[in-house]
Amino acid sequence: MKNSRWGGVVLGCALLSLLTSCGEEEERAEIADAAEAAAEAIATGDFSAVTLGSGRKQTLSEAVENLQEPFSELRPDVQVTGAQVEEPAEDSVRPPTAEVTFEHLWDLEEIGVDDEQWSYTTQADYSYDEESDTWLLTGETDIVLPDYAGHEPVGISTTNADRGRIMDGNGRAMVYNRDVVRVGLDKSQLASEEDQTEAARELADVVGINAESYQERVLGYGDEAFVEAIVVRTDGGHVSAAEVDSIPGVHLVYDEMPLAESSDFAPYVLGRVGDVTAEHLENDPTLSVGDMVGLSGIQSVHESTLRGSPGINITVGDSVMYSVDPQPGNDIHTGLLPRMQDLAQEIVDAQKVTTALVAIRPSDGAILASATHNPEAPQINTAVESTFAPGSTFKMVSALAMLRDGLSPNSSVPCPHSVTVEGQQFRNVTGFQDQYVGNIPFDTAVAVSCNTTFAAAWNDVTSAELAEAAKDLGMDNDVGIGVHAIKAQIPEDAEDNLHAANLFGQGTVETSTLGMAAVAASISDGRTVHPWLVERDDHPDGGGLTQAEGEQLRELMRGTVDYGTLRDLDPIPGPHVYAKTGTAEAGSGDDTYSHTWVIGSQGDLAVAVFLEEGEWGSSTNGPLLREFLIGAREISADQDG
Repeated sequence: MKNSRWGGVVLGCALLSLLTSCGEEEERAEIADAAEAAAEAIATGDFSAVTLGSGRKQTLSEAVENLQEPFSELRPDVQVTGAQVEEPAEDSVRPPTAEVTFEHLWDLEEIGVDDEQWSYTTQADYSYDEESDTWLLTGETDIVLPDYAGHEPVGISTTNADRGRIMDGNGRAMVYNRDVVRVGLDKSQLASEEDQTEAARELADVVGINAESYQERVLGYGDEAFVEAIVVRTDGGHVSAAEVDSIPGVHLVYDEMPLAESSDFAPYVLGRVGDVTAEHLENDPTLSVGDMVGLSGIQSVHESTLRGSPGINITVGDSVMYSVDPQPGNDIHTGLLPRMQDLAQEIVDAQKVTTALVAIRPSDGAILASATHNPEAPQINTAVESTFAPGSTFKMVSALAMLRDGLSPNSSVPCPHSVTVEGQQFRNVTGFQDQYVGNIPFDTAVAVSCNTTFAAAWNDVTSAELAEAAKDLGMDNDVGIGVHAIKAQIPEDAEDNLHAANLFGQGTVETSTLGMAAVAASISDGRTVHPWLVERDDHPDGGGLTQAEGEQLRELMRGTVDYGTLRDLDPIPGPHVYAKTGTAEAGSGDDTYSHTWVIGSQGDLAVAVFLEEGEWGSSTNGPLLREFLIGAREISADQDG
C-alpha cells in the first residue's frame, strides 16, 4: 500500500544503505526500494514496477486478482517488516542475496466483521544484479499467501449473529427470535412462465398479498430462485401449510425472526426486521443479499447495536485460512410496560379515526406506552412523529409563561366575550357559560378554558417566552427518545394576532401527542421531564421548570375535573386527577372539523390522548383518559400484589 512502512531490518554487514560489499565505496541500489515496490504490487496486483528474477508478472497479477475477488473492494495493507541481506565472500562469484518479510493485514470491519483483522506473513527472495544495479525478485505465488498456487478457489462465508433483544421496563424480553415459516415459490419446480404466473397469483390470493406485484417478482427472479411471498409465525400465523400445500411450486422454509408476542404489539414503536433492500446494500457495504436488518422503529434506529457482528470463514481451496465466531448483538432496554401498552393500543384501535395515546412515568421520564391507530397511513407513528394544533391543552404552556410574567393561580384575569388583535376577533367556544364572562380567577379561566383570557395576554407574553416555557415543559426537540420523534413546532417570532392565536393552541403552533404528554409529566413532577423510550446513557440537563411552578400549574389544572370542562366525566378512583382538555379547529369551510385532545396525570402517571377528528376534548377524549387511568391503576395494583 502507499503508506507502507519500512520495518526492522537485519543485515549481513551493517545498515540497509550498505555499499556493494563491506568496506566498498561504490553505492548499490537499496533493497528497501525494491521491497516497497513489491509490497505495493502484492496489495494492488500491479507488478509493472517490480523487476523479476524469475516468475511471470501476469501469473502473479492473476494470483492476486483470484485471492481478492471475493473481498469486493477490500484490499490488504501489505507492510515490509524485515529483510536480511547476505553478502557473498570476497572471492565468490555469487551475487548478494536478500530475504524480505511482508506482513499482510486485512481489515475485516470493512466487510462487516467488527474489530477483526486477518493477518499473515510471507517471504520473498531477492538477488542483486550488478550490471543493472537492480534487486531481482523471485516471483512465486506464495509471496501473495503462504502455500498458495494462485488458482485455488477462494471463498468467504458468513454466519449471521443472534440479534439483540428488545427489553421491556421490567427487564423482560419483548422481542426475540421466534419460529417462523417463509412461504414462497421454488421456480425450479415450475417449468414455464405460464406455470409461474398462475402459481404466483394463486399463492398471493391465499396469503393476502398483491398478486400483480408478486407475479412480477417471481418472473423477475432467476430460474432456480426461491421467491418469498410472506413470513408467518408457526405459533398462530394467519396462513397454514395446509392452505398452500396444493399450490404448484410452493416451498416452505423454516426459520427464526425477531418478533414481539403478537403482530399488533407496539408495531410502530418496536419496528420490524426484514431482508436488506437495494438501498441498504448501497449505503452499507458490510451487508449482503439475504441479511436481515431493522426496517423501522427501534429495530431500524438501533440496528448497529442489535445486529451484532457476523462470523466469517475464509477458505482457500480446502483449507480454512481464517475463522471467527459470530458475536451476538446487544439488547436494547426500553421503559415500555407490555400490559399498559396493550391497554393503550386497545383504546386507540377502538376509534374510527387516527388516534394516539402516550403515557409517561413522570418520576423518571420513561414512556410506558405509545400507541397509534392510523387507518389512513398505517406506516406513520402518529403518537411521536406527527404534530397538530393542540387547542386548549397548550394553554398550560401559555399559563407557565403568564405565571412567569407575574400572575398567580388566584390572580384576577379578564374573560371577555371577545378580544380583537390587529383586526382579528377571538371568541370563546359556542355555549361558553355566561357566568364566567368578566373578571375571574386565573385557575377558573384555565378550568373552564376561556380563550379570550389567553388571547388578551398577547402583549404581555412574547413568542420567545412562550417557546421557552414549552421547552421547560419537556418540548425540547434536541433531546431524543430513542426513535425518530418530534415534540412540537413553536415559532419564536410570531407577532400580534398570530401570536394571540398561538397562546390558546391555534395559529401556527403544533405539538405531538408525545409533546403534550411531556407537558403533563413535567407539571406532575414539578421539573422538566425529558421522556425516553430507549434507556439513555447520558442524562440531559434538567431544564428550567421549578417545583414551585409545577405546584402552581397543578393548581391551575385541578379545577378541570372538579368543575371545569371535565366536570361531567364519571369519577376516576384514586388520587386527584389533574387534567386539561383541548379542541382545535382544522380544515376550512364545509370541511371544517376538530382535532381533540386531553392531557392528565394521576400519581406517577401522565397521559396525552389525541384524535384527529372528534367532537370536543371533554366529550371525545375525556372518557378515553378515564378508561386508561382506571386500567393502568388496576395493572399497577396487580403487579404490586
